Amino acid sequence: MSDLETTVASLARRVQALEDELAIHRVIVRYGLAVDTGDAERSAAVFTPDAVYDVDVRLMEGRAAVADMVRGDHHQQMVGRCAHQIGPAVVQLDGDRAVALGYSRVYLRSADGIAVYRVSLNRWELERRDGGWLIARRRTRLLGHAEAKAIFADGLAEI
Repeated sequence: MSDLETTVASLARRVQALEDELAIHRVIVRYGLAVDTGDAERSAAVFTPDAVYDVDVRLMEGRAAVADMVRGDHHQQMVGRCAHQIGPAVVQLDGDRAVALGYSRVYLRSADGIAVYRVSLNRWELERRDGGWLIARRRTRLLGHAEAKAIFADGLAEI
């Protein structure tokens, strides 16, 4: 292989990694925008059909469970008054799989104004399926939760 071919192949790999990381960030942000608008189908669509969404207050398995959470009374009462700010995240790519670590914040408007409702630590496991990135597993723990440190300790060992 010539120097030019080696350089082009290296650049192609680097561009693919950049595109993959950007696509992963977009999937994560799309989830936040979809739940803020109460769109159950779009919220669930960023997950694989067999995904696991493990929040300290609830375990959801599969897209239907995520959609049910968004349609639930608790979440619907927040729609129009909440803002999920997710990321940035540190992403580690491994072929068609990736791990992303980062924070999420949820702001909620009440009669008294806008306040932080929740700050959480997140570990996303993503997979490339049918040419796009989807969340296969998300583990979220409220800041200060007994398991929160483990999410990052385990994840940082991978990154």
